[in-house]
Amino acid sequence: MLCSVLIANYNNSRYLDTAIGSVMAQDHPDWELVLVDDGSTDDFEKIIAPYRDDARIKVFRNGHNYGCGYTKARCALLASGAILGFLDPDDALAPDALSAMAAAHLEHPLCSLIHSTHYVCDETLSVRRIAEYPRPLPSGIPYLLVGDGRIHHFASFKKTFYDSTEGISSRNKRAVDQDLYYKLEETGEVLFIDRPLYYYRIHGNSISNSGNEAAAQLSHYSIIEQACLRRIRAGSSGSYPESALLRKYRTRYYKTRLFHCFRRRRWLPFIGNFAAFLVTGGMGNLLTYLRKLPAGGSALLKRSFVESYKIKA
Repeated sequence: MLCSVLIANYNNSRYLDTAIGSVMAQDHPDWELVLVDDGSTDDFEKIIAPYRDDARIKVFRNGHNYGCGYTKARCALLASGAILGFLDPDDALAPDALSAMAAAHLEHPLCSLIHSTHYVCDETLSVRRIAEYPRPLPSGIPYLLVGDGRIHHFASFKKTFYDSTEGISSRNKRAVDQDLYYKLEETGEVLFIDRPLYYYRIHGNSISNSGNEAAAQLSHYSIIEQACLRRIRAGSSGSYPESALLRKYRTRYYKTRLFHCFRRRRWLPFIGNFAAFLVTGGMGNLLTYLRKLPAGGSALLKRSFVESYKIKA
C-alpha cells in the first residue's frame, strides 16, 4: 500500500534534512514524499538538491507565498498514495509510523482518519515527554462537539475519503489541520492509535505556538463555525446521517460565535449570539459553567475568554 507523506514548507529548510531523513528511514518500503515549497526565501534549493534524483521524493514550488491552506491542499492534490499524512517540515516521523498506519487502515476500512499520539520535543528535537492530549473520542460524540484538540499528529487519512470532501480550504492560513479533521470526520470513522509515531518540535517560528496562539485560535473559531454550518445544512436536507445532532451543532455554532465575538471585541453580535446560544440549547452549558466558577475562579475565566491554547515543551 503506497503511503504519501506530505510536507508543506515555508522557510523551514534548516529542519528539512531531519524531516526527509525520517521518511527515508521508514520500515514501510512503499512510500512517496510530496514536498511543496510555498515560496521560501531561505536555502531551500541548496538543502533539497541532494534529494532531487530520488524518484520517491517529488518536489514542487509555488509561484508565490500563498499560505498554509493553499500549500497543503496542493500537497493532497499531487499525492498518489492510498494513505496520506502530513509531516510538518520541522518535525519527524518515528520509523514505524507508516507501517503502523498502513496496517490500521487495512484493518479498519471504514475509517477515514486514523491518528496517534506523539513525542513533544524541544527545538533540538530532544524528547521531553509523550503528549497527553491526543486520545480517542468519547463513544458516540463527534470531534466537532469535543473541541479539545485530541486529534493531533500523526494523523493519516484515506485519499478516497478525502476526495469525497470539498478538500482543504486554500483560504485558511492557520488551524488548517483542524479543518481537515472536521471534514474527514464527516465521511467516515475516526480511530486512535495509542503509540507515539511522530516527533513534534516546539520552537519560535511554528504557526500555532510561540506567539501565534491567539491568531490560530481565531482561525479555529472560524473553521468550527464553517463545520457546524456545513453539518446543519446537510442535516436539514436529510443527507447527513446524524441529523439527531442538529440541535447540538446549532448550540456549538452559537457558542463558538460567542467566544469569537468576545475575542474580537464585537459587542453587539456578542449579545445576539449569546441570546441564540441560550435558545438553541445552551442554557445547560451555561449553568454547568456557572457551577464551576466558584472553584475555577479567575483562572477559568482567563482560559475561556483571554488565554489561547499552547503546547509546552
